[in-house]
Amino acid sequence: YPQATPSSKHARAIDTQHNPRNYTSPTMMRKRKSSDSSNSDEESVQAVEPPEGRDDDDVKCMRTLFLDQLGQGKARWVQCITIFVAAFLSYSYNNVGSKVNVQVSIMTVIVIVGASPYCKSHLVPAAIGALVGGQNVIAATTDNENTVYATNYLWLLLLSVVVGLVWCFVITPFKVLDGSAGRLGTTTFIGMNITMLLFFGPLGVVQWERYILGVYQVIFIAEEDTTLDITNVWKWTDEAELAIGYCISVVWLGVAGGAIRIAHNSTHPPEALNNVLVPSLIALTSMLLINSTGYKHAFGLYNGFAVGAYVAMASLQKIPTVKKFILVSCTAAIWGLALTPFFVGFAGKSGFTAMLGHTTFESIERLIKKCMQQRLSRRRQEENQMRLANDTQQQQHQEQQSLQPAAPTSQDEAPSLMIHHPHSHKPQRENSVLLKHQRRQQSRLRHYQDQKLGNEPSLDSNSKLQHRGWSATQTDAADGWQHTLESQQEA
Repeated sequence: YPQATPSSKHARAIDTQHNPRNYTSPTMMRKRKSSDSSNSDEESVQAVEPPEGRDDDDVKCMRTLFLDQLGQGKARWVQCITIFVAAFLSYSYNNVGSKVNVQVSIMTVIVIVGASPYCKSHLVPAAIGALVGGQNVIAATTDNENTVYATNYLWLLLLSVVVGLVWCFVITPFKVLDGSAGRLGTTTFIGMNITMLLFFGPLGVVQWERYILGVYQVIFIAEEDTTLDITNVWKWTDEAELAIGYCISVVWLGVAGGAIRIAHNSTHPPEALNNVLVPSLIALTSMLLINSTGYKHAFGLYNGFAVGAYVAMASLQKIPTVKKFILVSCTAAIWGLALTPFFVGFAGKSGFTAMLGHTTFESIERLIKKCMQQRLSRRRQEENQMRLANDTQQQQHQEQQSLQPAAPTSQDEAPSLMIHHPHSHKPQRENSVLLKHQRRQQSRLRHYQDQKLGNEPSLDSNSKLQHRGWSATQTDAADGWQHTLESQQEA
């Protein structure tokens, strides 16, 4: 059991009894207290000021934590910073110096980040940032020396912050559009509309007509380049050529990127290809090849390549076959042509178009499956009803047959009542035992047959009636039939 600890006074008395040197008088205690109070100020100052080595350790810990979070790229503030840096790069590449197409600048930034060591940790927010910078709504006011004002980068920073908040607090935690095509572009498009409604539109940074600019101006189909000369209206052949080229470019990029990923996963299942880097690399290569040809409608094909690349970024669990990639790409191409006059120059419009194509295809697929299931269920119900009706008819027919007696097939045939003795072994003849009415019927039938054949017996006066008690033998043709008693009397 634990022993009880004595009080401080009792312990001090015990200690002084055993060791008198430990005893201190009250006067000595007062002197010690006064000396302690004089030194208390200096000791308190020393206690407030920590040693210098502890500050260095805290700084090193903070630095390592900052670098770790920056390298991992999972923290929300790191993702927001990555989005702004990528937006700065793509916007500068698009507007500073010689004019570069928006889609080319976006794919270039994505490929550069994908080729860096931070591919796995920072590629997704960098792709979102590249889409933020790849827009034409922030007026890149340039003069003759091709200089961009610093206010444009402030608006770009605001747009990046809004898009980063949407990504970190809405899309990622709630898994919105997880695995769908155009998820990153849709995130940018949502942030772009929020910024437009709250800041850009009310402050006059962007005109409200951008939502329906195709109604006020001539926007060439599949091309959102407002710097072109709109006085030179195209012919319908040029419009048809560009529309067909746009659809082909969307289908080409969507099918090529999806097929390469599917083929790689079938041969190397543990090592899946990056769903963002591979389509972006194919899109950038295709853009450079088209640019080298000098095709006059190259910008429209670039937009098609971008939409197809966002379709190819979809998860293989959502689009597992090449056939579905073709159908989703065709649907996205139709949406791209339909949205040409709307949301002109908005960031993330291509990704939003790919998302619309994917969701539309899934909705149509679900509707078709539902209709087929309903049709199959109706067929099964009809088959079950037919089967039940046939079963009930068969049962009723069987019951009727079991209740009806066995009637003879014709009047000439009478039911034969054969009595079979269980112990008799002799074969019995037909009609060996007949009822009275049956015998009468047989006799009538024979008489009727004889009348038909003309063998009707002559009814003479000398003929005698035959009785059942008479003998069945004929003694003489002249005498006729003779009774048994008469034969006995003659004898």
